[in-house]
Amino acid sequence: MEKVTAARRTLVTTIDRWFHLDRPLLVEAGQTYWVDWKRRELCVDRGDGQVRRFPGWVCR
Repeated sequence: MEKVTAARRTLVTTIDRWFHLDRPLLVEAGQTYWVDWKRRELCVDRGDGQVRRFPGWVCR
């Protein structure tokens, strides 16, 4: 998955039908997110220079 910048506030639960978050996550407009497939985490750059990571699982 490529990095995606949210155009508007978005509730993320599933990405690309394969990656499911443990808990839904609200991504604000302008924030960038992507999946780290090796660590099975959703990464979110909230624009302050820090990347936060949220656990999930992969559906095969």
